[in-house]
Amino acid sequence: MNLQQLQTLAVVVETGSFSAAARRLQKAQSAVSSAIAELEIDLGIQLFDRSKRYPQLTAAGERVLQQALIINAQCQALSEFAAGLSDGEESTLTLAVDDEGQLPWLAPILAEFALAFPRLELRLLFPLLEDLTLLLRQGEADLAISYQPLSPPTDIERWPLQAINFVLLVAVTHPLAAFVEDGVTTNQLQQHRQLLVTDRLQGVEKQRGRLAADVWWLEGDMAVLALVKQGLGWAWLPEPLAQTALAEQPKALLPLHLKDTAGLPSSILPVQLELWRQRGKTPGPAARWLLQRLLNRV
Repeated sequence: MNLQQLQTLAVVVETGSFSAAARRLQKAQSAVSSAIAELEIDLGIQLFDRSKRYPQLTAAGERVLQQALIINAQCQALSEFAAGLSDGEESTLTLAVDDEGQLPWLAPILAEFALAFPRLELRLLFPLLEDLTLLLRQGEADLAISYQPLSPPTDIERWPLQAINFVLLVAVTHPLAAFVEDGVTTNQLQQHRQLLVTDRLQGVEKQRGRLAADVWWLEGDMAVLALVKQGLGWAWLPEPLAQTALAEQPKALLPLHLKDTAGLPSSILPVQLELWRQRGKTPGPAARWLLQRLLNRV
């Protein structure tokens, strides 16, 4: 049994006869008949009932056809995948994003990416703060989406994407919820536990949003949001994530208005979201496509 026999089987069924299949394949009818006969011998079963004018698949032939179609499709995909690799297309691409709250606008772009590179394996990671920078430097990420850093790294190329606002959130059961109408001051915030994201490198970036003395550090905005809902503290959260949470659980969370900006961390002002790439690294076709598509969104 070989691939050519399986392809011939599929064409015979599609065209309805050995003669039509021969014309499609540009072969002699005898060659098509021989290929099917040899396949039947190899499998030890009869694929076609030849007692009528046109060959009809037997019950066993129907089942073999389904497997043959799967194998043919897999071989075609393999050929296209290999052709892409020979043209320099990456087999995998890693995108690191410093905020899973960006997925609502990022997911449609990734859907376009899947259509453009259907056989490429995508790794979507969510490292935090300086963990993301380290992944780029170590070559473990091809592209990254992060906030504008306090100390911009010189070895990384950066392009602006969009400004992100941050929303002050508390649970309806939190003491600060009493100020939902009149607004809250920075002094009042400092008297309550703040929930902040942290990376694993314990770098300076984690301190940029700190306002309170009492802080719990969590690895990821989703973890911060979960504890905010439990009333365990207050937090600044990226607007896309905060708006989604407020829409889904309007009776559990409240956005607070800040009455003053005294001592306010710069990180909760509109912060620039950026696209990063390791300087000097030559991107492949898929990385170039994704980079350009992200920049075109601006």
